[in-house]
Parts: sequence; structure tokens; C-alpha cells
Amino acid sequence: MNQSMLSHQIKVHQHIFAGPQSRFMMAEQISAHHALLTMETGSFEFEIGDEQGTAFFGDLVFCPAGVNFKRRALSDISFHHIQFELLPAADGMPVFQPPAGKLRISDTERLKSTFNYLRKLQSRRSSLQVQPEYVRNQLVADLLLLCELERLLTDTARQQPDPLMNEAQLLIQRQAFDPEFSLRDTAAQLGLHPSQLTRHFRAAYGLAPAAYMTKLRLEEAKRLLIETNDTLESVATRCGYENGSYFCRVFTEKVGINPSVFRQRNWI
Repeated sequence: MNQSMLSHQIKVHQHIFAGPQSRFMMAEQISAHHALLTMETGSFEFEIGDEQGTAFFGDLVFCPAGVNFKRRALSDISFHHIQFELLPAADGMPVFQPPAGKLRISDTERLKSTFNYLRKLQSRRSSLQVQPEYVRNQLVADLLLLCELERLLTDTARQQPDPLMNEAQLLIQRQAFDPEFSLRDTAAQLGLHPSQLTRHFRAAYGLAPAAYMTKLRLEEAKRLLIETNDTLESVATRCGYENGSYFCRVFTEKVGINPSVFRQRNWI
């Protein structure tokens, strides 16, 4: 995959550079397209589904279409907010699948350069001799190419086992179905700050600890829905959820259908 290929598959619907300012105009937002929020200065907290974290310069934070993107500035911020669509290739498949959550870019000089061009494009759009949409698509394609390179490098590094993260995985597997289970306690057991656990676990396994715990719980829930006559409340309790209502919301959000419909479709 190269930048030229990517740029032909990307349609940028909106790019805004804003700041410096003390806060976001919208504390949360659901977009019809993929959203990308990235800082030039300052930092912010975010929540996207099960993913939570803090982002600074060098972090690209992606939110899938239709998912609530919560954010709160921790200082004065200047940032780029981009909404884009991935168009299918000739075979009907997108050439790039953006991550959900935060991805760190190590090539910050190239990142600064792309940010600089995006800012100039916004301020001088009317004087450009080429269509600004074409240039904007090229620049966003460069950001996505950087993401893909980082993921490839991370995948290579992931081949080296991390004993501490192996232990973290086992701890989560053993306690995932306990309603009292806390990832903060898991981090403390390993001598890590929760943000360190999230960063190292994602580097080792490709998803955050909270997302891994949810994955385990929902896999067990699917098994119980198919193999037992347990009520939804009972399934929720056995999978570590405090009540059936919250379990149903999580299941529907992640699986795409509610537990009752899933059971009806898969019961033998």
C-alpha cells in the first residue's frame, strides 16, 4: 500500500484546525463518518466505547462512525479535527482500516510537516490553484500511511513475547467474570500505572485490557445464551456484569443485536 493508493480511497468531509483554546466546543459527538482528533499543543482525555486515555502531540485518536466520542481538554489546546470516509477499492474492500482509539506516531517531524500543510490549506484555501479537496485528501492519506507504518512496526515488535503482559493476560482471564474485578487493581499487582498497563497490553496484543475483558465476557455470554436456558439477568451475572440492563446495552453495542435475538437465531 502506498500514499497514492490511499489518497484515491479517502474522501475528507471536514477538516478543522482550531486553537489555542481552553476547551472543546463539543464535549461529545457522534459522527456519520470516521473521526480523527489530534493535538498540535496541549492534551485531552478521551473515551471511545471501552477505550479511554490521554492524548498529546504525536497521538492520533480515531473514532469509528456512529460511536460516541467523548473528550475533555486538560490544558489550552490547538488541534486538528478530521471527518473522513474510506471508499471501497475495486474488489469492494477498503485498503486501510483505521484503528479505534489512540495510535502513537514516532515520526513526529513528518507529522509536524503534515500538520503545517493542513493549517496552511485551511487559511489559504481560496488562493490555491488546485482543488483544495484533492490536496486535503492527500494530506490525510499521509496521516493514515503513518498509522499503517506504525502498526506494521508494532506487529513486528509484538512477535517478541512480553512476560509481564503474559501475566496481565492470565490475570484478566482468571478474573474477567468477577463483577468486583478492577483493571486498576491488575495494574497495581503488576507494579504499573493503569495507563502503562493499557499501553503495554495494546502493544502486546493489539487491543486495550478493557476491550480484551469485554471480549472474554461476551464470548462467554454467547456460549451461555446458546447452551443454557439461563435468564438474561443470570447470564449477565455469570459474565461479570452487575445487572442485565447494562449487559444488554454492551452486548447490543458490540455484537450488533440484542442478546434475546442472538439466542433465537443460534439456539439449536
